[in-house]
Amino acid sequence: MTYLAVFEGKSGRSVDRSVLARALRSDWPGTEVSVSSGDTPGREVQDVTWLYAESGDQLEGRSHIDGTCLYLEGPLHLAVRFACWYRRLVPATEELIFCDDTYGFAVPVTVRAAPESVERAVTTGE
Repeated sequence: MTYLAVFEGKSGRSVDRSVLARALRSDWPGTEVSVSSGDTPGREVQDVTWLYAESGDQLEGRSHIDGTCLYLEGPLHLAVRFACWYRRLVPATEELIFCDDTYGFAVPVTVRAAPESVERAVTTGE
């Protein structure tokens, strides 16, 4: 399933690709991270891509080139952990939303959100 962690960038700010790539390498050891170049196919919609594996589960992620959205493909529990982690990279003035690719749900991820509370909100609609 594809999940998104997205913010509007109303303040004109975004998460810089170098900041995202550096944080992924630092905070998620063993993650395969790739940063696109100007001639990379699909560069217009994906900037930084990564693959993370843990206990047999795998999460593929990519950032939108505008720096305001992550696309996360994998199990809910890993996608939620990445969204909560990403929250600390997003400007504090921005509202971060965790949703699926059909917007079947939209859960705000606050600065202090715990992955368990976000996952519970997704699964129970609270």
